[in-house]
Amino acid sequence: MIILSENLSTTERTYLSSVIIDDETLDLEGMWALINAAWKECQCDPDIMDERISVFYEHPVWLLNGFFIEQHDESLSNRRDFTNYVDSLKPRRIADFGGGYGSLARMIGSRCSDAEVHIVELHPHAAAISLTEQTPNVRYVPKLTGEYDVLIATDVFEHVPDPLVLVESTAAHLRTGGEYLIANCFWPVIRCHLPSTFHFRWSWDAAMKAMNLQPGKPVTYGRAYKRVGPISAIAARGIEQRSKRWFELIEWMPGRVRALLARFVFSGLQ
Repeated sequence: MIILSENLSTTERTYLSSVIIDDETLDLEGMWALINAAWKECQCDPDIMDERISVFYEHPVWLLNGFFIEQHDESLSNRRDFTNYVDSLKPRRIADFGGGYGSLARMIGSRCSDAEVHIVELHPHAAAISLTEQTPNVRYVPKLTGEYDVLIATDVFEHVPDPLVLVESTAAHLRTGGEYLIANCFWPVIRCHLPSTFHFRWSWDAAMKAMNLQPGKPVTYGRAYKRVGPISAIAARGIEQRSKRWFELIEWMPGRVRALLARFVFSGLQ
């Protein structure tokens, strides 16, 4: 793995040196294992959103994850698919919410060279900012501003205790007719995927539809949602409560039975 040494702190260099041995290739499962180790190191509790969570998301493992994404074939393929889809919409303003190291935003910015592309991150890393400066129409911002033609949130909502309130606040910046490209993983792949959100693996589309985000075309492991009216989480809250109750009832069942019952039950929520 190629690690850029510029703009790294001594702590970050030490950490990266400790987990990257010679030229050994880090695979996806290995990356997940390192994220889980950082979660354990920070003593995080998925039921308590306190300062330990903040420390975890400032851990150097996320910088390593940014490097990893830019050299992992499947991750790059997913981002190319997202980029192709966004380009097909010919947007003027785009925001990647929780865009992290900026890989996807930079790819989109290069392809959609006439568009303004924002990466929403409170504390972007200096190395990421330096890379982004090479794409003039892409920049980091601390929050969404104004109205966007396209919003993007990949691997974001499974990390927060209340996904609906975050969708509501972000989608308020999406123009009517604009599209929200969302990719979630409501499964226990890594420990920072909060179990309280796992019920949404079956009911997410129904909740989005209730918020006036119409489910549309699948894009790789995500989906595009078109804003068709005023954004409100009120109706989606009812779906959320029913989703939680059904999830508790069927989650213990064998995988195949659970999947069949989930399709039947959760299709009725829409």
